[in-house]
Amino acid sequence: MEYYPKSVICSMFHVPCSIKQKGFTIIEMIVVLSIFLIVIGVLAGIFLSMVQHQKRMLQQQEILNQASYAMEYMSKAIRTAEKDTVVGGFLGQGNMYVLTHCDNGVTEACSGIKFINSSDSSRQTEFYFENNALKVSDWGQDPVTISPFMSGGVKYTINNANFIINGDKTARTASDADAIQPRVTIVLAATSNIPGSQQQKIIQTTVSARNLNIP
Repeated sequence: MEYYPKSVICSMFHVPCSIKQKGFTIIEMIVVLSIFLIVIGVLAGIFLSMVQHQKRMLQQQEILNQASYAMEYMSKAIRTAEKDTVVGGFLGQGNMYVLTHCDNGVTEACSGIKFINSSDSSRQTEFYFENNALKVSDWGQDPVTISPFMSGGVKYTINNANFIINGDKTARTASDADAIQPRVTIVLAATSNIPGSQQQKIIQTTVSARNLNIP
């Protein structure tokens, strides 16, 4: 029987004549595992940041939606104001708007406004801010909180509300003696009560009376 060298046999079958076992050392495994954990941590942090950002955006949008309701409710009534033609009347003869709750001095804006609502049987109406709530009083009756901003609400709080006549914080009335058509600026400051998202939002709008302010 003829015998062939081992090297010849290996070359015939195209296999290595010696096979060395190869693997990872503990240090290499630790390095790879560390890199893997770092990558997972970074990706998880990015994902959580995106979720939190989206949550804050939704909460801010909800505040704007809630404020828009209150703004539209007040703006609709303020636009329909009419002059008081009665001497010693609700506003004083010739006046269309009178600011109230002016507790911050003569140089600062007031937190309330009263007027005669011509769209509702000349109803005497007053809007004002008190105890973190917007309130409305008609014909001198007990005030009602303007929904959906409820006093001491769970999700949202109104921090402040101001009414400004003709862009002048010192003005207290708008009458037929003024040379311009009166306009009222409403400014609301609202904050979410949800932990981690207490950023204050300022919402502002300006409306003008539909009825001409002429003597």
